[in-house]
Amino acid sequence: PVDTTVQNAKKPEWTVQNFDYHASYIFSTPAHQNSWGYVNFNLTNNLSPPTTAVCSAASSQLSDFFYGTVSYACTLPADAPEGSAVGFLFSRPSGKLDIHETVVVGSKTFTASGSANLTLSCTDSGTVVTPDWQIGEIYSVRDVECAPVTVKVKPSSV
Repeated sequence: PVDTTVQNAKKPEWTVQNFDYHASYIFSTPAHQNSWGYVNFNLTNNLSPPTTAVCSAASSQLSDFFYGTVSYACTLPADAPEGSAVGFLFSRPSGKLDIHETVVVGSKTFTASGSANLTLSCTDSGTVVTPDWQIGEIYSVRDVECAPVTVKVKPSSV
């Protein structure tokens, strides 16, 4: 299995499973906004056996929340070899998902990176304002929900 794992580590491929982007824009008053965007997905590599990382992030950077400038770490299973790591960057305006992974197989370390352009199908509730708003009530809410996306990604560098 180590030989197969080394070969796969040299030619990695990932599956991004159920990539979910959603956002909530909440104004507690006309002047106070508390808004967040969220990304969640699983990333499975082609090692033998495959490793699945759980990737998630939250951002309050208005107004698209994710601009491809912050790297987020994914959580690997407890039995992943020490030194292994997976991370990602996401840009909501462009749909670009960048992935980087470090795999440790025995005494060898492999690093790979690649990207995919995700086409998200999203619904936007539009801004719903509370009629006759009073202090202590939520002033307005807007929700963006995108359908989950699953794609295969081949790294551009190993």
